[in-house]
Amino acid sequence: MKKTSSMLFVLLLVVCLQQFASDIYAPSLPAIASSLNAPIHLAQWSMAIYTLGVALSALIYGPLSEGIGRKKPMLAGIAIMVWGTALCTFAPNIDLLILGRFIQGCGAGACVLWRATFRDIFTGEELAKYGSSLSIFIMFILPAAPVLGGYLQEFFGWRANFIFMLVYAVIAFIALIYGFKETHQEYHADKLNFNYIIPTYKILLRSRIFVGITLCTFFSFGAFFTWFTVGSVLLIHVVGISPVKFGWLNCLGGGVAYALAGWLNSKVVKRFGMPLMMRLGWAGMILAGILMVLGYGLIGVETWVIMGPIILFYFASTFIWPNAFATAFSPFGHIAGYAAALYTCMQIGGGAVVGGLVVHLPAHNQLSLGFVLILASAIAWVVYEKVVFTKL
Repeated sequence: MKKTSSMLFVLLLVVCLQQFASDIYAPSLPAIASSLNAPIHLAQWSMAIYTLGVALSALIYGPLSEGIGRKKPMLAGIAIMVWGTALCTFAPNIDLLILGRFIQGCGAGACVLWRATFRDIFTGEELAKYGSSLSIFIMFILPAAPVLGGYLQEFFGWRANFIFMLVYAVIAFIALIYGFKETHQEYHADKLNFNYIIPTYKILLRSRIFVGITLCTFFSFGAFFTWFTVGSVLLIHVVGISPVKFGWLNCLGGGVAYALAGWLNSKVVKRFGMPLMMRLGWAGMILAGILMVLGYGLIGVETWVIMGPIILFYFASTFIWPNAFATAFSPFGHIAGYAAALYTCMQIGGGAVVGGLVVHLPAHNQLSLGFVLILASAIAWVVYEKVVFTKL
């Protein structure tokens, strides 16, 4: 039990590394655009390009983890993250910052192997239960990233965010070396051959349940990531709140909502089942988008009118992640690394695609954000009902 707790702590450190790198500098987007004399949409796009790097590189780390284990690819990925983060730290212009973010994302793609490692340890409803418990910790910690980023921006400037990430990445690297025991012990050289890799990915792509769930997470995470690309610009640049206040609003509102929903899911998922929990999630996400649109029509662009629906969205979306993960992974323990790679490519890819498109929409009010939340969440729900649920 003590050894398992140690492993879970290292996994928590790794998964939070990926998310911290994604979100910590969200409060700095207006400052980055000003400092580097760049359009605001390019500063926003630096967030989407990171997720693109994560999505694409995951397809490489997955097969590697099946052939040589989980530990070595994660160590290599974090080393690449250090390189990309250093480039971001000293970037003299927006082009090098974007390049650094892509390299950073290509390294962070290795962090997605936490899902394969988790699947190595747990199965079935136990996987969903402990996944929810882990989500409580993850989702309580992750909203703290913009808080920290807000303070670093306020007192030290935007580059301090990347200096923090350099230190964090080095700590995670050391923790992996000394605190992580390989969960996929056997070396399989044949699994690094294209004659094995391509057919294995085909197994996943032929599974209607797996493909359907990954499409659901593509659109769900796309809606979720839209908030981080648009929210800071909307509240800091348009409404005029401080970066620190933006961070605290995310931490207190989003953190409590995440923790409460994760705890609730872990308690009732066995009683009500994963399908119902996911439906409740999508219903709440759509309602959040509707309330945001109505709030603009009735009241206008106000902080609480925007943050109220976002807190609801945080709460509802937490019913999606652990249950979708368990539904998709349970049948594929023998190829969990490949499943983790393709699943993450689709989920994070949704953030890259939807988030990349949204930066080109008007950001002077919350209408664009509200409509994206409604549309993306509704598509995810329809895909689940038409593609996945009929095969369960």
